[in-house]
Amino acid sequence: MNQDKDFLDDGAVASDGAGQLNAPDAAAAGGPSSETSAAENCGAAGAQTEGEISAEEARIPSPEGVLSADGSGEPMRPLEPPKRKRRWIWNLLLIAVIGLGIYSMFGISGEINDGGGLSISELFAQLNGVGAAVLIAVILSIMAVDCLKFCVVNKAVLGKTRPVVAVKTSFLGKFYDGVTPFASGGQPMQIYYMTTKGVSGAASSAVVLIRYFGSIFAFTVIGAAFMIAGMPMGVLDGVSGRTLLMVAGWIGLAVNMILPLFILFFVSFPRLARRLTGWFIFIGWKLRIVRSKERTMRRALRTVRDFIACFRIIVRRPLLLVLFLACCFAENFLTFAVPYFVMNAFSCQLDGMFFTVMALNVFATFGVSFIPTPGNSGVIEGMGVLAFSAAAGTALAWSVLFWRFSVYYIYILIGIVITIVDLFRKNIGAKKRVG
Repeated sequence: MNQDKDFLDDGAVASDGAGQLNAPDAAAAGGPSSETSAAENCGAAGAQTEGEISAEEARIPSPEGVLSADGSGEPMRPLEPPKRKRRWIWNLLLIAVIGLGIYSMFGISGEINDGGGLSISELFAQLNGVGAAVLIAVILSIMAVDCLKFCVVNKAVLGKTRPVVAVKTSFLGKFYDGVTPFASGGQPMQIYYMTTKGVSGAASSAVVLIRYFGSIFAFTVIGAAFMIAGMPMGVLDGVSGRTLLMVAGWIGLAVNMILPLFILFFVSFPRLARRLTGWFIFIGWKLRIVRSKERTMRRALRTVRDFIACFRIIVRRPLLLVLFLACCFAENFLTFAVPYFVMNAFSCQLDGMFFTVMALNVFATFGVSFIPTPGNSGVIEGMGVLAFSAAAGTALAWSVLFWRFSVYYIYILIGIVITIVDLFRKNIGAKKRVG
């Protein structure tokens, strides 16, 4: 059996003895985010060829029940939570970056409007009640759809939706994505949390990987569609920083398309993909960018195999696949539309500008997606001011601030509340056990 056939054959999800998949490494930037490759910790990994994966290395959980890595059906030992050294430094950095972003946002807005921005009293005086209600409904819909995504994937992988687990998994992921560079903390925490609820490492990793790849796929497809259609329609005409938005936006789109295209390329042309990947890795090794050719190649192949193996689970359930993809596209579409509903709530003149505002948001979001600061803070606020200067008028700074609150700050606050509540519960539980 040749290596390429082995790579694409129906196989199991790569995992170690704890049943954990290779978790994704990154998010907003579109790059792979990761915990340590589980296959590297497996004792049998050294005996396998680069293109092979054995059924004994792991088992895909069936809809009827979650199996442990060895197929015994025994509960998995919970994974250790992701640990961050010097957490207080990261927290201070996050606060400083957010503060810098808000300061620069109001500064840039003041320059664009020549100091003619609205005061907070003037802003609320022109607040549109119906528009504000619609904005709140959109924000709640985004949250609900993301939770529904986890319910759908849970149904495909675990055989049951587990809505309570899905809701908390969603908000914890958003919170840890928002407080870590490149949104790298969300997926490991989601995997850990699900294992504490009795889900095996392999199954929880499968759920998180499926949701991650579906979200990235919808994010890039919608972004590409609005950018490609928006350019001939002149959505950037008359916008401050037009060149910066355009160049940074296309670079960000290219970066975010790397992982989806990499996966699809391997599925469609496995032999050619392996050769080209090996060639690029060799060039990187020659340029001293890559330390180990063999290890880098193994990790690239395992990343692809994990995504393919996980997606086979939901692909075999077409109705769930359609519902899942519909949720992914709906969530990203509504997220890109948030600035329009914010400006509408502030009674900005937006006649016929729904597509334009969405396209501007796409350019701004993709233009900072490769910035490593948590939530792209410190940069995206300024980029948003440039993007929405043609639509928000004197409410520009406030529009950007409430947009960021709707898609970012609110998840930080929710995450903090969840963390505090969990801490109280643990302390109360510990006192009851002692008593």
